[in-house]
Amino acid sequence: MYVYRYMIAFHTLCVVYYVVGQHEKESKFGEIVKRTVIATAHTCMDHVNATVKDLENLREEPPYPEKSACIVICLLEKIGVVKNNKYSKLGFMTAVTPLVFTNRKKLEHMKTVSENCDREVNHKQETPCQLGNEVTTCIFKYAPELHFKS
Repeated sequence: MYVYRYMIAFHTLCVVYYVVGQHEKESKFGEIVKRTVIATAHTCMDHVNATVKDLENLREEPPYPEKSACIVICLLEKIGVVKNNKYSKLGFMTAVTPLVFTNRKKLEHMKTVSENCDREVNHKQETPCQLGNEVTTCIFKYAPELHFKS
């Protein structure tokens, strides 16, 4: 059970690294995270039949084209930020807490982001993956530092 929890926590951290764009000094751990993130992104690309161009669109501001938004939904589902086609503020906090738990001010900021998005995310999508745009638009609105533009 402990190994399973560790694997889930590590996978979540790796995907969050991609989703929130935490760019720290390159280290062995950072390189492992980077490779894992790329593999997860490619898994999501395969899952939604997307191209590298669809992935590269994620460096821009949302809203994203449909295929890119589908990659986002896949990644957000893998880390628990989206559950049952709904934004999960608990999932968001679970995903970002390992990145900010040592900084009380950042942790409180992320709690505010999660609560704001819980109120604001529109779950009435016109297209299957529009929720990916809704969630990222809200998160970037309140926490632009989480955008992975580089």
